[in-house]
Amino acid sequence: MIVSEIIEIERVHDNLEIENILRERGIDPVRWAVTGVCGDKFEVSVSYLAYSLS
Repeated sequence: MIVSEIIEIERVHDNLEIENILRERGIDPVRWAVTGVCGDKFEVSVSYLAYSLS
């Protein structure tokens, strides 16, 4: 199943850094976009595959 959510991460200057932060959080993104900036934080809309254990 594809899950979409909005998460907050620290503000960085490189797309690869954003993807690395997402992967460190256990998210392998299908797609992502920065949707907001607040001070030193990015709001990121991200979609990724979530696997059910049922």
